[in-house]
Amino acid sequence: MNLAQRLRVYFVVDPEIVGDPLGVTEQAISGGVTAVQLRMKNATTREFLRVGESLRDRCNHHDVLFFVNDRLDVAMALGADGIHLGPHDLPVDVAARLAPHLIVGGSAGSVETARALERSGAHYLGCGAIYEARTVKPDASAPRGLDFVRAVAGAVSIPFVGIGGITAATAADVVRCGAAGVATVREIGASEDPAAAAEALAASVRAGLDSAGAIVYDRRP
Repeated sequence: MNLAQRLRVYFVVDPEIVGDPLGVTEQAISGGVTAVQLRMKNATTREFLRVGESLRDRCNHHDVLFFVNDRLDVAMALGADGIHLGPHDLPVDVAARLAPHLIVGGSAGSVETARALERSGAHYLGCGAIYEARTVKPDASAPRGLDFVRAVAGAVSIPFVGIGGITAATAADVVRCGAAGVATVREIGASEDPAAAAEALAASVRAGLDSAGAIVYDRRP
């Protein structure tokens, strides 16, 4: 698996934002989404599993990577492709030890954290916030900008996606600076036309890769 290629357009599905998770995800995949993460921070375990089963089946049908946010038990129960862990979740090295078959991702808000996560065994990173995201996510960091993307690209050898306020107008810049792709919640999830939003993001990512010489990451899980 070339993980970098599978992370080009990474859609984080949050049912608190996306009214119809399955329908929106189906449209997003048709528009070019290559990875889907299910994030349900306030759901019961059974509700997480119920929604996750449907999304997993859709992703498997379309050969799109399916990740679970935070919950290793849910990821394992669903047979997900991977798990994404934040700074207050299970440590990356513990998850990698308990579930060596999973792709393990981690969130990095600094170059130091990115390096530490790579040393801990993370296969990929989500790095941000790149642009202003606090208007829609109050706990997001202040914008770190494209210099942060360049710094992470120079510091780690694993692929990473930029996240935080990224749109079709800015995705190409993020990829030009060294990200493997971009991740979004609202750009697709809150769009009136999720397929078109995903298609626009995918086109922007391709443009960024073309102008950057299509950076290739050799490390794979």
